[in-house]
Amino acid sequence: MKTLTSSLLTIFLLLSVNSLFAQSSIPKEYRGTEDAIARGILDGNKIETNFRNHGEMSRWNDIPWGVWPKGSGARYIDGIGFAMAGRVVAEKEQWLGYGSQDTLLNPISMNYRQSGLRQSPYSGATWGWLPLNGFNNANRTNNLGEKELLPAISTDETSWPEFWPDKLGESTDSGWEGSWNGFRGKGLVTGDQETFYIMDDLSDYEYAANIDTEGPHSELGVYYPSPSDSSIGGLGLQTEVRTFQFNDPIGKDMLFTQYRTTNVSEKDIPETWTTLLIDLGLGAEEWDDNAKLIQEENLVIFWDSDGIGDSIFQGEESNELGYVSLLLLEHSMVEDNGIDEDQDGMIDESKFNGPGELIKGKAAIDAYLNEFYNMELFEQNFQELSLFPAYQNELWWTGDEDLDWVSHEDFNLNGIQDDGEELIDDLGRDGLGPNHENYPGPDEGEGDGIPTQGEPNFGEHDMMEAEDKGLGVFFSFASVLSYGTFAIRDDTWLFKFIEENQFANPDYIEQNSLLNDEPIVLFGSSKYTLKVNTSTYFTTALIFGEDEADLMKKAKQAQLIYESDFGQSALITANEEEKIESIPEWFSLSQNYPNPFNPTTNIEFSLSKSVPVTLTVFDITGREVRSLVSNQTYAAGKHSVQFDASDLSSGIYIYRLQVNGEVFTKKLTLIK
Repeated sequence: MKTLTSSLLTIFLLLSVNSLFAQSSIPKEYRGTEDAIARGILDGNKIETNFRNHGEMSRWNDIPWGVWPKGSGARYIDGIGFAMAGRVVAEKEQWLGYGSQDTLLNPISMNYRQSGLRQSPYSGATWGWLPLNGFNNANRTNNLGEKELLPAISTDETSWPEFWPDKLGESTDSGWEGSWNGFRGKGLVTGDQETFYIMDDLSDYEYAANIDTEGPHSELGVYYPSPSDSSIGGLGLQTEVRTFQFNDPIGKDMLFTQYRTTNVSEKDIPETWTTLLIDLGLGAEEWDDNAKLIQEENLVIFWDSDGIGDSIFQGEESNELGYVSLLLLEHSMVEDNGIDEDQDGMIDESKFNGPGELIKGKAAIDAYLNEFYNMELFEQNFQELSLFPAYQNELWWTGDEDLDWVSHEDFNLNGIQDDGEELIDDLGRDGLGPNHENYPGPDEGEGDGIPTQGEPNFGEHDMMEAEDKGLGVFFSFASVLSYGTFAIRDDTWLFKFIEENQFANPDYIEQNSLLNDEPIVLFGSSKYTLKVNTSTYFTTALIFGEDEADLMKKAKQAQLIYESDFGQSALITANEEEKIESIPEWFSLSQNYPNPFNPTTNIEFSLSKSVPVTLTVFDITGREVRSLVSNQTYAAGKHSVQFDASDLSSGIYIYRLQVNGEVFTKKLTLIK
């Protein structure tokens, strides 16, 4: 049993490291600029839409916009914009003629189409999100030799910068030059297409003074998020945005978007909201569009009453339309309030923490969990304790709150990586291990037996280590209310709807649906505090389906993909596999498909020549659970073996390919 003093010390150390890992890693000279604005196309699966690197997606009348299935011309969405809202104290007293006391301001950071674009009335400069320089190729030209910037897209190397500013601090490979800056690590693509950009609101001078004109820019007051630097405007926010598309039978109709917002200012923001603005556009006669909230699922569904819509391509016949939905997968941040808000048995879990303390042996792990966890809720939400990898391994770092990080194979449970035992999660900050193609060698944290940010199944790469607060704001209204007067440019007007339509508001009027109209929807978080140098995640899935039942099924599948950390253990993505000829030049083992799975999955491997093959499945402790192929000779080429796990319990398993004196291992996840 821990003493109270040691418990408090552990918590203090973890909280201190939280702030360290949540802060931005980007040098201050990289700031949002209009010169870096770029437009691209998301088309990594059956969803096809335009996007811009300032938080906007599916802009109306810009082909293609909100199309599903790809190439059909059937449109669903006329725009999605990302917004951050805050309530802060504004200065008035010191500005002559602007009141005798300080007041509250409600700045909103957004850059959405012309109708939601905030511009300086003095210079015409954008007051809103702008992309940081340095995160795409500023000198890119198209096939005609004309300058044409793109946001950084994994499938187009011409869109990448020479180096990545957020990776300049990497000790073993500063800047990751020539590699994709992947969510999972250096050169690793999540899904079949991943995009990445960073934007900030530091050039939003709506509430500044003496920049574009003499005196305050707004009669509501003046707000400097960083008093030591009057060139910083807005709320002082920086947002990293990634999209993931999976082109497989499960994920082909889903678009995942991850927003990671950091307070880079010098002031805490005591009241903050994260919100998406979604403009429906199912077909042409948009007066018959519908929206319905399913609050307990953090899901909103959209459909067209007659299921018919005009194509985005002029002269083409009308399209039959299906349904589309937006699912909130995560709203989380650094937490220290001692409340288990997502009722998963873990209190104040965080994606931003350090490794914690090492606990050895099942008895010691049991004692810690029983003291600090609600084990009934924990096992209800996940699985029985005996199935957790760290528990089975009898070595657990408490910063890995969901007990799924394992350093290496340990077949004899001696706690040491012996010859023949491969690294599993202890891959270092770049996410690459010895079995990865183009492995550059060990990097910081690799093979040290301690969880490090950047490694699989830990911290920001472990979705289940988030204190998820769920959906907190929903409001739908007819688009004519905003576009007719460009009202969404008005912070006060838009903030009123966000604040009044919080589920936690005692005066909130439940609005489950808006029928036969052209709705705009606000879909956002509950109110929270965003402290200096801390970050918050807001992760969504845009899902398309044939009808409501199809959407509900796919929403559950999207949740599983998210909970599997977006398939973080997939080491060869589909676009990489296309580079392999019909007779491969090397031996390789691909990630099982689908993953997670229930109860069957396919394991594919490639052989450069005819050789004997052994393929075996182990549980996380190294116990063999299935021999799929035993010293059987296969011809050169690609092969697939089905694994049926009907008789096994949910959990993480390891499959190993032995061929021509080489050994390849990967993980798979069974969820029942």
